[in-house]
Amino acid sequence: MAWSRSCCDDNHHCAIAHEGSIRMVQNLIVNRPGVFIASYSGLALLLSGLTIVIRGSEYLLYLLIWPIIMSAALALWRMYLILVGIGVAVTAITLPLVVPNLNESAMTALAAALAAVLFCESIYRLMDRQRAMARALRESEERFRCTFERAPAPMAVTDVQGRLKWFNQRLCDALGYKRDELNQQMMSRFAYSDDQNLRLHPALLASPDGEAAIEKRYVAKDGRVIPMLVRGTLLHNAAGEPHEVLVIFFDLTAQREAEAQRLALERQMLEVQRLESLGILAGGVAHNFNNLLASILGNTNLALLDTPPHSPARPCLEQVESDVQRATELTRQMLAYTGRGQVMRETIDVNADLNAMTPLLRAVIPSAISIDYQCEQESLKVCFERVQLRQIIVALVNNAAESIGDQPGQIVITTAERTFDAANLPSSAIGTEMREGRYAIIDVRDTGCGIDRQTMERMFDPFFTTKPGRRGLGLAATLGIVRSHSGAIQVESAPRQGSVFRVFIPVETLIPETPSSSPSLPRLEAAQPEVRQSQGIVLVIDDERSVRSMAARMVERLGFETLQASDGEDGVALFNAHADSIACVLLDVSMPVMDGAQALQIMRAIRPDAPIVFMSGYAGEELAARFGQLQPSGFLYKPFDTAELKACLDAALKK
Repeated sequence: MAWSRSCCDDNHHCAIAHEGSIRMVQNLIVNRPGVFIASYSGLALLLSGLTIVIRGSEYLLYLLIWPIIMSAALALWRMYLILVGIGVAVTAITLPLVVPNLNESAMTALAAALAAVLFCESIYRLMDRQRAMARALRESEERFRCTFERAPAPMAVTDVQGRLKWFNQRLCDALGYKRDELNQQMMSRFAYSDDQNLRLHPALLASPDGEAAIEKRYVAKDGRVIPMLVRGTLLHNAAGEPHEVLVIFFDLTAQREAEAQRLALERQMLEVQRLESLGILAGGVAHNFNNLLASILGNTNLALLDTPPHSPARPCLEQVESDVQRATELTRQMLAYTGRGQVMRETIDVNADLNAMTPLLRAVIPSAISIDYQCEQESLKVCFERVQLRQIIVALVNNAAESIGDQPGQIVITTAERTFDAANLPSSAIGTEMREGRYAIIDVRDTGCGIDRQTMERMFDPFFTTKPGRRGLGLAATLGIVRSHSGAIQVESAPRQGSVFRVFIPVETLIPETPSSSPSLPRLEAAQPEVRQSQGIVLVIDDERSVRSMAARMVERLGFETLQASDGEDGVALFNAHADSIACVLLDVSMPVMDGAQALQIMRAIRPDAPIVFMSGYAGEELAARFGQLQPSGFLYKPFDTAELKACLDAALKK
């Protein structure tokens, strides 16, 4: 290609010079024919005379041939026909003076003229073909140059070793170099360090069709790593040997980003599906398990109320009650991971709450570990559930302390507020998808052993733990709580370099109204010997016999009479029969035949002002969202004790 380009350039300049001379002669012939004929004839006679003087009289025939031979000089555009005519005219004038035998001289002149015509025509056709080939070559070169330079992808021509010979501007733009910086450089020089061994040219030489493609990363001048698909084609010389390679580069950056987004979306969808599955499982376990716990806790609480303070059985009953509370906390952590735990949001000053937690945090970490606070502003308010916020901080501090172990170390808790736009949102945060806006940040940093990549990928999975004797629900519940408050968590860690857990909580200006649950009241420690006057009838509807009978005994203990039904249909029948005398209804949400929502609507149709309290093993905002539009008089979450039941009944009856 280099030789053809050089030939093209030389032929181009020669053609321009030659065409200029021909145009000059053509103008002379057309505009001043007499001058041209006289000049041409005189030149022919002069040259013939010189030949006769120098070579002798035997060369007199040159006088006849010179005009014909010189006509070949203007073979272009077939002008030699005019000059042949001039030569014939000169011959006719001079022939009788030179040659005695006129017939032989005429035949000689005619043969010379025909030979000149054939010779000039041959030269004309040869030069015309050469001009056409040169013109085609120039056009081909121009088309290639235009296509090469205006191609939408970076292109280059290299030798078989990979050295750049020609390349377009797109390649310069892609790599960020100037033309003189790329000229005659090896393409491997710009390859990413891990991809240096990936070579296109050996693959091309081994390919039967002379084509191959590889994926390779290149480093731009500004340090960007650009993934590219490199496709090459061997170019052969006239001998059929490969001597150059045409290389086309396809930038895969957008494709890689789209693929990363697709994978992130797939992971997000899998995470959502896993959360939904786990949520269904956790909800079912919580409901059934809480029904059992409700029976155990309720009966234990009733037994405690009837047991004197100094009875030997009382410590055993208290231990049972304590274990039930621990089991209840376990179900709450499972629900917290799925974001379905009980939430009562309020405006909280994170910094003030953090200072109030100092004694608690000191109690959960060894004395060799110091804990420091760095608050960028005096007050940092968020809309959060107070108990769950403290649970998050305790879980993260406890996790940091376990990472440090028995060695001396430091835990730093930093709080701040940041405003994020779409361009600087944290990229690796998990939880709820972060959007533009203001976020409160709680940063827990430790000097512990760090976390490896495999552990980081699973550390928020329920029941996953690297510490013997642990349940593996601390971080899982933390993520669930943060997610239920529309927040996210970011983790930065590496082995032997410590860890940073960063919690992002959106700063809200309005506190959403949530149905309040029963306040925590002190438990009734002693028996109530006095006999209360009946305060009315409470209808207890629950499909679990143990829960139903336990709740009825609690209600009777509070001075009410009770009616019991095992499902919604029987409960509606009893309510219809005693509508005027029923003071309140305790109604389970999930029951066969007729569920709590249907039963409530029918009972409200019978008596619109009837106080009806929903009981459920489920908890949280989900329950309020599902049944809030039915406007029940309250929610009683299982398991509950006598004090919680009394508070709920009092609130419902006041309404």
